[in-house]
Amino acid sequence: MRLVSVIAAAHRRQVAAAARRRKSRGQFLYYNASKLLEARSAGVAKQYVLTVMAANRVGILAALSNALDELRGSFVDVNQAVMRQYFTIIMSAEFPDDRQPEVIVDHIRDVCRPFGVEVMLQDPQADAVVESLGDRPPSQQYLLRLAGTDRPGVLRRVSHRLAQDGIDVIDLYGERQDQFGTFTSCLQLDVPQGVDVATLHRDLDQMLRPEGIAVSLFHDRVLQAISHPESPLSQRRGSFR
Repeated sequence: MRLVSVIAAAHRRQVAAAARRRKSRGQFLYYNASKLLEARSAGVAKQYVLTVMAANRVGILAALSNALDELRGSFVDVNQAVMRQYFTIIMSAEFPDDRQPEVIVDHIRDVCRPFGVEVMLQDPQADAVVESLGDRPPSQQYLLRLAGTDRPGVLRRVSHRLAQDGIDVIDLYGERQDQFGTFTSCLQLDVPQGVDVATLHRDLDQMLRPEGIAVSLFHDRVLQAISHPESPLSQRRGSFR
């Protein structure tokens, strides 16, 4: 059936996006590796989460990189995307311990002034958002696909139901088909061990099916089997359509 192909395509998009993010992170980390190691070895590095947004224009990333270099900042992790011609980047970056947050924000705004950037800087330690990995229970990944009539409040209700089981949404893809009044959304879920996935699927289906929204829930292993070019499922996809 065609659903198998759609799910496989969604999974491939997520894998490709993750690969692009890893490549981007690798390029930034390579560029800043010497400064990062130097700061860490001296014990003077402080880490912040930095978000920058602006209308997308050529050169904005170069300007941001220059600003961080002048601040002696180093990328640790970074995700960047352009959506509807709007540039957004969120990163974890390290700066010298004596670099004040106000100085960081003001300097980035000044260097990137031609692009009209919006800058937000957060200190994970001050905001108490650091979570020990040891405190997280074992989990498995699933892909949740929603497709059907576009209605307000769908994501709100779904996310509330997921939160009841402590399920984290670690990736989200969605698009709306205005000409048909429909939408498609794929959510990659981190599901704690012990959650009754069958009950979750049933609850979501009962919640959304009366409104013309189909719900599909697949374990990551199934998606990998479907997406792998040498998988029997992948080779037989044509017969399912």
